[in-house]
Amino acid sequence: MADDQEERRRHQRASVDLLVNLEFPSVQQFLSAYAGDISESGMFIRTDASGHREGDVVRLQFDAGKERIVQGSARVVRVDGAGIGVEFVDLDDTARRLIEMIVRIKLAAG
Repeated sequence: MADDQEERRRHQRASVDLLVNLEFPSVQQFLSAYAGDISESGMFIRTDASGHREGDVVRLQFDAGKERIVQGSARVVRVDGAGIGVEFVDLDDTARRLIEMIVRIKLAAG
């Protein structure tokens, strides 16, 4: 990643292998894909990015076991051949705290 992109990031990213369910209302598409990294402000989701554009808003959710831990919406801020980068735009306080906890745990684990 280019140094200027890394410097623009507001929050440190942690590597994850997290199944995320996405719903794109603009293209009537629902898919499940794996997140490659997560931060307090967003995540990168490994998926075929065709049909998705920067600015699209997506509903997302992810679970821990059988319990839904996060649901909300995010805006697509980056599209490339490996997937899409999204910025969280609508998460409740509980979801934000859980994401912060996931990031801290992953970063501490190295």
